[in-house]
Amino acid sequence: MSLKSLVTAFYQRLVYGSSHQAMNHKREAAVLDEIERIVRETDSTILPVHRFRKKILPSVRHAMQYISGLVPQVPGPVDFDPGRWDDDPLLRAMFISREELTGLLQSTKALKKFFQRTNASRAFAMLVAEQKEKKFFGTEKDGEIVRRDVPQKAVFFENFKVIDPAADLAETRLQVQHRALISLFTQAFEKITDLQLWKEDLEKQQELLEFKVQQPEGTDLGTDLNPSEADDNETQESLEVLSEIKRKLEEIKAELDTPEDHIEHLNAVLLNPEQHLRLKTVSLKLSRLGIRLEPSSTEPANEFTVAEFERDQDPKQVLLWIRVEQTSFLSAGQPKPKDPV
Repeated sequence: MSLKSLVTAFYQRLVYGSSHQAMNHKREAAVLDEIERIVRETDSTILPVHRFRKKILPSVRHAMQYISGLVPQVPGPVDFDPGRWDDDPLLRAMFISREELTGLLQSTKALKKFFQRTNASRAFAMLVAEQKEKKFFGTEKDGEIVRRDVPQKAVFFENFKVIDPAADLAETRLQVQHRALISLFTQAFEKITDLQLWKEDLEKQQELLEFKVQQPEGTDLGTDLNPSEADDNETQESLEVLSEIKRKLEEIKAELDTPEDHIEHLNAVLLNPEQHLRLKTVSLKLSRLGIRLEPSSTEPANEFTVAEFERDQDPKQVLLWIRVEQTSFLSAGQPKPKDPV
């Protein structure tokens, strides 16, 4: 059974409930096999834990329900066509020129592979971009009055990606939900790995300090203290640091000492996905130079709606469903005709 089939079946079971209760145990077992594959690639220590699949399944379902609730908040689909750049305020705001939009289409391997594989007339996908803001002081016109040194923000977008193209929007949404679930798994295991590395570093520090306390070094410190006083102060400082290291090691051990603890940590992430994946719909009003304007501003502007997405400490991103016609994609790859001499 393909990954697409697994995710589709799992999503239908989560969203539609009793109307899809006919999904048999074999299919649910296949979904758990896919989860086990992910775990094997990230933290195989939890595989021997008795009934680990059943221990994580409820939290996986909870995370999928949360993620499926985020999907309707993403605007679109928007026609992603360089030919519409002059008339579409969103495309004008996100891309500095028609050529930049054309360049993105030309360089998107996922779209190229999709159209080569399916020969579909159009593709639905998600557009992802990093949203950046730059503060500066500029001028502002209020009627006939021109104010100077007014705090302003310029909004711009970069690092565009087109992901998960599919023949219809529903299929694209399923692929994106699966990607988000994998993201939660990844974050959980990254935290485990970080704590394990920190634990190893603390243990090395502990070993060095214990040796130092047992075998104090010479006291040629160039200070006014006599050697015994200097030794006593240094030893006391080392003991205090040692005490703090031991306390931190005990905390890490209490949290991630056994494979069962790893499962508990994984479940804690999956049962609280809102702490790691956050999304909200926002309306932007930007001047032709990309300056954020107040809703009441009468200045000519590009007004549009996007979904702002945040993943832990990653840069803020904007998300948007897009529709790409095959004709637009193919024409983007054609060389621009030369101007007549």
